[in-house]
Amino acid sequence: MTARDWRRSLPPLLFAFLTMTILWLPDSAAADTTASPDDPAAQALAQRYSPVVKLQEPSPRCEDGEQFQPTDVEAVLGDQQVALRGPWRPPDLVKTQPQGKDISLGFHGHFLDFPGDPLRPGCTYAEWSALINAVHPATVYAHVVADPAFPGKLSLEYWFFYVFNDYNNTHEGDWESIQLIFDAPTPAAALAKEPTAVGFSQHGGAERARWGDAKLEVVDGTHPVVYPAAGSHANKYGQRLYLGRGSEGLGCDDTTRPQAAIRPRVAYVPLTRADYLQEYPWLGFEGRWGERQRSFFDGPTGPNMKTSWLTPIQDAEETWRDDSGTVPAGTLLGPSSTGAFCAAVGTGSNLVRETLDRAWLLGLILAALVGLIWFAASRTRWSNAAPLPARRRRAWGQTVVAALRLFRHRPGLFTGFAAAFIVLSLATVTLARFQVAQRDAPTDLGAPTENAPGFWASLITLAVTILTIAAYVVLLAAVTRMLDQLDRGETVTAMGVLRHVFSRRRPLTRVALQYFVVLAVLAFFVATIPVAIYYAASRAFAIPVVVAEHCSGGTALRRSRMLVQRRWWRTAVPLAIIIGLGLAAGPIAGIVLLLATDLSPVLINVISSLLFALAMPLAGSAVAYLYFDRATSVPASPGSGDMSGAQRTYSRVGDGSVEHEVRSDS
Repeated sequence: MTARDWRRSLPPLLFAFLTMTILWLPDSAAADTTASPDDPAAQALAQRYSPVVKLQEPSPRCEDGEQFQPTDVEAVLGDQQVALRGPWRPPDLVKTQPQGKDISLGFHGHFLDFPGDPLRPGCTYAEWSALINAVHPATVYAHVVADPAFPGKLSLEYWFFYVFNDYNNTHEGDWESIQLIFDAPTPAAALAKEPTAVGFSQHGGAERARWGDAKLEVVDGTHPVVYPAAGSHANKYGQRLYLGRGSEGLGCDDTTRPQAAIRPRVAYVPLTRADYLQEYPWLGFEGRWGERQRSFFDGPTGPNMKTSWLTPIQDAEETWRDDSGTVPAGTLLGPSSTGAFCAAVGTGSNLVRETLDRAWLLGLILAALVGLIWFAASRTRWSNAAPLPARRRRAWGQTVVAALRLFRHRPGLFTGFAAAFIVLSLATVTLARFQVAQRDAPTDLGAPTENAPGFWASLITLAVTILTIAAYVVLLAAVTRMLDQLDRGETVTAMGVLRHVFSRRRPLTRVALQYFVVLAVLAFFVATIPVAIYYAASRAFAIPVVVAEHCSGGTALRRSRMLVQRRWWRTAVPLAIIIGLGLAAGPIAGIVLLLATDLSPVLINVISSLLFALAMPLAGSAVAYLYFDRATSVPASPGSGDMSGAQRTYSRVGDGSVEHEVRSDS
């Protein structure tokens, strides 16, 4: 072939070579050539919708408030206190101060180990976070991706990284995200439209909002406002105490105390894997961003391991929900089931966390609890518990059985008592909630939570506390009056009992004020808590004394102390068990309903309040029976009060009693 022939054949050969090269290029490289023209548009889209973040207020106590902020990953990688460890037991050290390129090859099963112990965090992580964030701005990572299953749609994700999750399931590292969905095939097309939906990550799921929904706050028309919950960093739409069940996380997320808004720096993540690995090699890491632990105390995987990274819209269709449960404002009567749920989950989580690597301690605690219950139940009698006469010597187990039998024989009276207090509590608390909602809460966010800050929230808490105390005082007085009348064979009606209690309102008010104010003052100072416990038991019978013995308030308090003298332990333990059971009945049932059903928290609180209203008369009856037991052993001194009716004393003979009646004129 001549040189002229080579020159003629060269262009077709080059064309064929280039064609074959393009056909044999990997898919990712081909994708790069089509996606790169959209990179400026994608970056512009990421900047336009960058989130405004309202973290919760920090606290001087590192275990309270919010101690962490969205962190630049580069502040963690290369830090001398971070190590890459292997998947073996015990985990072996692979590298200290790992850089992004050191973990880019995957390292599945490995994990990054941060300074501290996630089971006993103390202040270590808070101090480390403050140190590394002092020289790095708060950062979010923006990533635009299309979902193959939904052509014509586009997802814009913002990823937040925190060095520690200080929630019920404490763990090192925490990845959260928010996601915006556009009906647009390219970033350039999305710039000409508004998002159609927004999703905020919350523990195992996410909550959806339509663009323009009232619950979604937007600044300057394009920047969604995010409220990360204190410690857990679950992204919320407003200032609330959120109740978590199922995918919402188990426990309560608090966003009620936001500090000034921040606008984190937006770090744009290129569209394709080849490009983003070049800029952020750590996105190739397949291990865990935090120390490996058992159960839900394990460190999380990174964004690249999440379903939403590759199929974001499909993930949204499967996992997003339309709303989140919140703790309702105020309570109706008695302890709140939702409040008890939050406290119980937090306490239980702390117990599991403290004993996770010390199984022997957990076993010891459970054995001690079972042993205590068995001992208390075996040291009393449950049989021979006739409800009448009331003035009779009884063991504390018999008082509980007698109260239950009295309720079974006279349900109408107990229902009348309960109904009266339910109506009273509903009227008072509903009015307080309405006033606060009208005064303080934005109309698009609904009523405030019982944990909302401010004067009105404190006033509601005080009102509910006073109402609960007043309800207990009236209940105990009414039950004592009822038993006293039944002992005399008189006709008993709920209204008649309440009228009599109202006639004794002055001494009852004096007793209640002195009793609960003294308790509050003593309990305020830690050193005097034992004195408060002693005072609570020794004056516990003052209210029944006012009603049954017609004493003044001061005399009733002294009489109660006399009744309990030399029998303090035998009085304090039954009182704690009986009143504890009465207070706990509603919250325990509420916690079970919260865990086992999808009923609304408001309805569950109503059910809990109804159970409380029914349980407290039973508890009041048991306390009244304990009073009559002590009163038969310690007759009133002359002049202690205007004792009407008959005073009866009993001496135990075998399993029964012999009645000795002593009458005194009114």
